Amino acid sequence: MLNKFKLIAAATLALGLAGIAHAYQVSPMIYDMTQSGKGASAVIRVNNTNASAITIELQAEKRLFDEAGKESRQAADADFVLFPPQAVIQPGATQAVRVQYVGPQSLDKSVTYTITVKQVPVKLPNDGKSGVQFVFNFSTVANIVPDGAKALIASTLAADGKKLKLTLKNTGNKYANLALSNVELEGAGFKATIRDDEWRKALGTSWILPGGTRVIELPKPDKAPATLNAKFTLVEAGQ
Repeated sequence: MLNKFKLIAAATLALGLAGIAHAYQVSPMIYDMTQSGKGASAVIRVNNTNASAITIELQAEKRLFDEAGKESRQAADADFVLFPPQAVIQPGATQAVRVQYVGPQSLDKSVTYTITVKQVPVKLPNDGKSGVQFVFNFSTVANIVPDGAKALIASTLAADGKKLKLTLKNTGNKYANLALSNVELEGAGFKATIRDDEWRKALGTSWILPGGTRVIELPKPDKAPATLNAKFTLVEAGQ
């Protein structure tokens, strides 16, 4: 007689994706808010594309990054009111969730959080049959941005054998999303630009927070001279 086999596969999606077929959809995935006033609230929508009802719950966490772009998170439920904090969504229905920031008001720089929509696994029947249950989590990005905040990126380049090390420091008071940016390399008549897929592959995590530093390894182009200068250009969505 087969023993009951239960498998729950938790899939936290890469930030910025809009959803997965046969699961559910969440939008928007990235949004800016203010620390007070009308801009301190946002609405995210959860659309159940399953053939059966799903139960979701909400969780808030603060995002931090090290120089390599590795992310860590801190519990931050006290900084938000999430309503409803839990919901059952029927097939084909959409649930609106209000995200209200109630954290520190005296901000001199932007702060970045994730508001994660977590699917709650259902209890499978104890009928002796095997079952597979897939649970999907969607992490949206909520940036709390003071009025007039801007990102300012300073860059330096150093050679390390066949690789280049690009150091970026955000000296501004707003986060920057580096995914659309590029780096121009130049020296002794040589010119090359690292952008698009090549840039994003080297970059990995695209976020750099105010006061943060990123060290990014780049392949040294063929025929590049020993001495190179780099010009980093920050290009953000909408520019």
